[in-house]
Amino acid sequence: MKHRMLMVLRIVLFITCIFLAPEAAGQRNNSVSRQFEAALQAYEQRDYEKATGLCKKLLEKNPSDVDVMLLLAEISKDRGLLADEIHWLRSASQNEMAPLLISYRLADALLKSGRYAEAYDAVNQYLAGKPSASLKGKAEEIRNKAAFGMEAVNNPVDFKPENLGNMVNTEWDEYWPSLTIDGQTLIFTRLVPRVQSSGYRQEDFYISKNTNDGWGKAQPLIDLNTELNEGAQTVSADGKLLFFTLCNSMGGYGSCDIYFSRWHRDNWTPPMNAGSAINTQGWEGQPSISAYGDVLYFSSNRPGGFGLKDIWRSRLLGWSPEGIPLWENPVNLGDSVNTRGDEISPFIHFNGKDLYFSSDEWPGMGGYDIFHSAQKADGTWTHPNNLGYPVNTHGNEQGLVIERSGKVAFMASGRESGKGMDLYSFELDNSVRPEPVTYIKGLVVEAVTGDPVQAMVRLTALDSSQTYNSVIPAAEDGSFTIALPADRHYAFHVSEPGFLFYSEHFFVESLLFDAEPVSRKIELIPLKSGSQTHLYNVFFPTDGDDILPESIPELLQLYRFLSENPALNVELQGHTDNTGGEDYNIALSESRARSVMEFLVEKGIQRDRLTARGYGMSKPISDNITEEGRSKNRRTTVEIISVSLPDRP
Repeated sequence: MKHRMLMVLRIVLFITCIFLAPEAAGQRNNSVSRQFEAALQAYEQRDYEKATGLCKKLLEKNPSDVDVMLLLAEISKDRGLLADEIHWLRSASQNEMAPLLISYRLADALLKSGRYAEAYDAVNQYLAGKPSASLKGKAEEIRNKAAFGMEAVNNPVDFKPENLGNMVNTEWDEYWPSLTIDGQTLIFTRLVPRVQSSGYRQEDFYISKNTNDGWGKAQPLIDLNTELNEGAQTVSADGKLLFFTLCNSMGGYGSCDIYFSRWHRDNWTPPMNAGSAINTQGWEGQPSISAYGDVLYFSSNRPGGFGLKDIWRSRLLGWSPEGIPLWENPVNLGDSVNTRGDEISPFIHFNGKDLYFSSDEWPGMGGYDIFHSAQKADGTWTHPNNLGYPVNTHGNEQGLVIERSGKVAFMASGRESGKGMDLYSFELDNSVRPEPVTYIKGLVVEAVTGDPVQAMVRLTALDSSQTYNSVIPAAEDGSFTIALPADRHYAFHVSEPGFLFYSEHFFVESLLFDAEPVSRKIELIPLKSGSQTHLYNVFFPTDGDDILPESIPELLQLYRFLSENPALNVELQGHTDNTGGEDYNIALSESRARSVMEFLVEKGIQRDRLTARGYGMSKPISDNITEEGRSKNRRTTVEIISVSLPDRP
């Protein structure tokens, strides 16, 4: 009998042993002991109704029986009745015979219910006694979280969530939103009943399109949904690449793996495992792909981490001929982000710098809270910042995404009574907003026929402090979408064998939250004599011909083009605006053209393939009235003079 009472207390208090006062056991007669034994047996058999009824009859005979109260608390915990659990723990703690450890258990339950001041008092009562060495650290964590919770509730952040409506949300649970950079496509996970298994549910993907009237009716992604649980997905900025979590799959490496699918010919390709570099024999899931599809963030319990589950990332090296992603070895984000607890649900913003994730270890409101960290110039991360109350609560918050402007966030919440988990949008507090981005969306076609071209699109940051470089292929229809983080100068190139490459320069000003996206239709010109392309990312000092460092990406693009097309002979043309005299501009433009030629010769291009000539201000392509017009006239032009075919043997 005494053994069974000890077993109950081990379960209830999560410790290895508690020695009850002899008086407590001695107060029971044989009849009462048999009733308690029956209640224990019913509890072990999960017959909670019977166990509860027997316990309440016992309390009618002895209202101060601590063992019975603790058993009722454990029954309430198993049934998810947190308020009842707290009631019975508090009742037991008021008995002078009650072990001190009940105060610890009560503090933990109060914290989970969001009753921070009460949790703080209860855990202090425990710590003021003789706390168990194995529980002291955990008790101090409860105290820290209770103190944080009290402070957060007293200083709430602005939070006005708006339900996405019945076109997206249903009677079932909706969660894990993911968003394209243009804000027009929302993909999420829905927990739906299984068709052939009554009473069971499964996770499937759904998609909704944004219209003038709001979000359209969500439709299932029938290409990807199966009888297994597909969920926790992330979509690339252009909506053409999807990574997601799949568990217990025949082709998996561990319990849960990360899989991917690509949008191809108006369908999603069959899911494929993301590979052994990403997935292990452990657990990997909840991926977040960068806006350029080149870095994957995910949560994993793989060896080498700081705690239970950590946030890792891996850079995409390219794709194999079979369409398999090739990855660098994953890198742990370090102890600025990861703890000895769980870090899950990462979201990397479209700017590639601001990271949002959930943790149950960093100071928070009780369960999983959402935090923000930003990548520093040296690649490390800032100390996480809690998103605050009431974004975070005593429950579990995860699965947050933020649209490109940094103002509006999307997340799932079950805070409305009786509605389950629904998707909401809300304006993010200024203190945790990411740096905004805009994007360039375009179409690449052949200039002569208008047919789409699957060209390579390259975006390179020209600022000396930046190392940003992104290369993506246009889709089958020639379309592409690329994020443009703020406060940077960019060189933009589009290239495809058999065509002249296209060049343009962008500057995205900082803090333009509502900056309009850039739209381009790019007509690639076939290689033939007389074809021209203008280079707008070759820079010189005022009145000088020295090539400035930010010109290097453009000139390397020109070097690659000439190396890949050895039959071409070209003229490098220098052009100016109308500032200054005609003779001066002719001389300046020619010396600049020669500087470009010498750069190419030093790189290995044969001199006899190149001609340099200055045209000054004689061939404007825009007005010389506005600064924008003058900047277009200041350019280096490449014109194909001839195509030298090799001599026939």
